[in-house]
Amino acid sequence: MIHDLKKSWFPILLVTVAFTVLSAYYGMDYWLSQRPCSVHVWRQSDCASYALNYYQNDRGFFSPQVHHRHAIDGSTTSEFPVLYYLASKFYKWFGFHDQYIRWMDYLIFFVSLLCLTVASGYYIKNKLMVTFPAILLMMSCVVVYYAANYLPDVPALSFAIIGFSFFTRYVHRPALWDFILAIGFSVLAALLKISSALLLICMFIYVLDQRLVRKNPDYGWSRVFITVFGFMVVFAWLYYVRVYNEKGQYFGNLQGMMGIWDCPDEKIAYIRQRTREEWMPALGSWKLIYLFFPALIFMFVFFRKLDRTLTFILVPLFFGCVFYLIAFFGVFDVHDYYFINVFAFPVIFSLAFFNVVEKTLPPLWLKGFVVLALVLFAMTAEDTEAQFTNRKYHTGWNSSPPKGFYHIEPYLRSLGINRHDLIYSPSDGSTNITLYLANNPGWTKLFGTTLQSARDRGAKYMLITTEMLDSEEFIQYKGYVIGEYEGIKVVKL
Repeated sequence: MIHDLKKSWFPILLVTVAFTVLSAYYGMDYWLSQRPCSVHVWRQSDCASYALNYYQNDRGFFSPQVHHRHAIDGSTTSEFPVLYYLASKFYKWFGFHDQYIRWMDYLIFFVSLLCLTVASGYYIKNKLMVTFPAILLMMSCVVVYYAANYLPDVPALSFAIIGFSFFTRYVHRPALWDFILAIGFSVLAALLKISSALLLICMFIYVLDQRLVRKNPDYGWSRVFITVFGFMVVFAWLYYVRVYNEKGQYFGNLQGMMGIWDCPDEKIAYIRQRTREEWMPALGSWKLIYLFFPALIFMFVFFRKLDRTLTFILVPLFFGCVFYLIAFFGVFDVHDYYFINVFAFPVIFSLAFFNVVEKTLPPLWLKGFVVLALVLFAMTAEDTEAQFTNRKYHTGWNSSPPKGFYHIEPYLRSLGINRHDLIYSPSDGSTNITLYLANNPGWTKLFGTTLQSARDRGAKYMLITTEMLDSEEFIQYKGYVIGEYEGIKVVKL
């Protein structure tokens, strides 16, 4: 590792500079300081709720909990909660600031870019072009946005990339610890998001080929067993998730597939339209998307120059990503972040492409290619920044709750409302957004929960916007208002 760092110090420096400049250009200082907000504030609040409940309810690692009481006591889980548990320790050591999760996830993403740059050095020798795979990943608004966020998708992709970087080291310089770290980080990626197991599966196929077909002594049965053990850890966690959620009687987390075969025609048409008009420009600039097909043709023409390891991994990775997109097609109506882990393919594809370009182009042409690529990156970054502006200001993207909820907790405590008191929040159709921000367990209108149902289960207070309280459904409770905070009425039930 020391050798790799010494050899790659200049590309690592360039990537660090690019990361810093692009972070400033995209306005990441704003996003890194925000509580759950903007695109998919729903899922952000779920993640933040795990960490806060770990912290203030002294929950054990394997007993994650959220504010929503659709479950018996909020006990539920989905992804491996290591990031939320670690964030809860930061709360304990340094005081509560839920932005710690954003900073932690963004740091993991940055480390993955450095590891990708080191791995690129095994395939690309040009000191500028070796940084291109990492820079390309920073050209995606979706990837960078969720990198500085609460969701586990980009950390999962990041750990998969880190695992692949150690796997690359092992392929070129076999050492047991590199293989163990490769599988370890890849397993962690799969635990955070099962779709991130795509690279792990491809690596396992490669190991089996080296062991069974090519009889490579560097891939003994111990390597096979290490990988199989990694899969067993993932399956054990999936089993625990099912048992834990059944015990808590919570089934709000997607644990299966939503394949295209289960989607009605009108939903398929809607997803296709939204993907074309909204998701694709956020996933990457059309300038890069259009260039993918010429790059694919170029690699096909010079197929014989492709690195064998990358070629072997690219084929199953491509079909794995296609299967994933088909099997989870139904979630793409509202979930842009489900696209994130298929970025494993463009990452590996970029390594292979730049490897072939370097082998094929004459020196003068290669210099011209590098210059044109840098110009393209600058133009693409402008498109990415525009996407960030949309997520910050455009009402169609920004789905944040009423602003009063962000600071209402101290006011609730001043009214004598304990943080353990159960509340009902009919202004909210999500699982945890307003419950998390108010820091009180209870119910929202999700799953058709009515006020009477919430009261029967122990709700003592209702947080409701002024407009909703004036509706026919709730106007009878206007006489029970005990306080108001920035347009949010506090009703004692």
